[in-house]
Amino acid sequence: MPKKTKIIFIIVFVFVGAIMLGIYFYNSKNNTTTNTGNTSIIQKFNPFGTSTKIPTENNGDNVQDNNNQDGNQAIINSRFHKITDFAVAGAVFFEDTRALPAKENITEVVTTVETVAPTKKVIKNAIIPKPEPTTEVVPSIRYVEKATGHVYQMYLDTNVEGKISNSTIPGVYETIFSGDGSSIIYRYPSSDNKSITSFLATLRGGKSSFLSSDIMDISLSPDKTKFFSIIKNSNGVVGTIKYFDSTKTNQIFTSAFSEWLPQWVTEQKIYLTTKPSYRVEGSVFNLNTTNGTLSKIFGGIKGLTTLANNNGEVVLYGASLEEGPKLNVFNIKDHTSTDLDKYGLPEKCVWSSDNINVYCAIPNTVIGTQYPDSWYQGLVSFDDRFVKINTNTKESSTLANSGDETPVDGTKLFLNKDESKLFFINKKDSTLWSLELK
Repeated sequence: MPKKTKIIFIIVFVFVGAIMLGIYFYNSKNNTTTNTGNTSIIQKFNPFGTSTKIPTENNGDNVQDNNNQDGNQAIINSRFHKITDFAVAGAVFFEDTRALPAKENITEVVTTVETVAPTKKVIKNAIIPKPEPTTEVVPSIRYVEKATGHVYQMYLDTNVEGKISNSTIPGVYETIFSGDGSSIIYRYPSSDNKSITSFLATLRGGKSSFLSSDIMDISLSPDKTKFFSIIKNSNGVVGTIKYFDSTKTNQIFTSAFSEWLPQWVTEQKIYLTTKPSYRVEGSVFNLNTTNGTLSKIFGGIKGLTTLANNNGEVVLYGASLEEGPKLNVFNIKDHTSTDLDKYGLPEKCVWSSDNINVYCAIPNTVIGTQYPDSWYQGLVSFDDRFVKINTNTKESSTLANSGDETPVDGTKLFLNKDESKLFFINKKDSTLWSLELK
């Protein structure tokens, strides 16, 4: 190669390299900046705060390893099952009624004894149809495809999947099911991409309707027959209760502060947590559904996110510390807090029905300190191991480690009735998975 050609080649190479390097640093800077001004439609779905009254940022790159925090680290045979190859917007476990195959010529012999005279009896044999059940109750799950809004169902005894609704709603971001799986709230960006549309549909031919376009968040009642909505208005927000099968709503809450995350814990208690950020201190309050009073439970914790147990007596919460997000439990009666010695987020957990044990997807490694913001923004993704934690004794056991197989970042966890299966959505691609627990 001539010397002149070599020089030209080197100059071009250096020039292109400088451009690529500049683009890299520019994108890195933009991607790590928290949006506190005009929020995108995705930010409206993400439950972290946008308050501008914040202390100085800590941009540390701490790395925390969760792998040595409990004694059970043995690799187990895979109990993971990938249910869908497509992204889902939501899922629910319920018990469905399934028709049994028809059976022919099933009869039984019935013997009767009749007295025809004071001393004489006649024995008669009759062949009559034998009654057989025509239906059976089957544990099932339903889920909605994000791209199309189509609804699928799987019977858990056969693992056979079927589409039960092909009504198309493109780009569904979130769905919320009633307890029997017959009603669905679809949540998706509006046509102008500036607000969230909420549409309530009924699968069994009932009435469907659009809900308020300003719903910021929704929480189901414990029996999943109704839901509580936080709705934005010119004065802040209002909180309303609505049954799935009724058009009536009941307003029970008003607040000038708009950034709330609700969890309907018991029939009389809705816990409202301020939207979290690693830069601001959050608090959690109890909203009495009977009289509408609001009382503080605890607070003053940066990056606070919460998950109360089923009787509302204990709250699992995450705190953003200098070394990363830590899991704790707060006992409301005793007003005491216990560190569970785990790095993680309550959004990656679900309580057992015993109200003592909690199942969590625990990150094997936690990088950085800006939680939960960076996780919700997609700047950080975890590879999880799944653990069961006794919140009374702090004892824990590892059930399975996805890092040994196909790494998953578990969220939106729920259990089946006998707690033999744990279901979750893999945040990496929004596919639906299950984990065998027994």
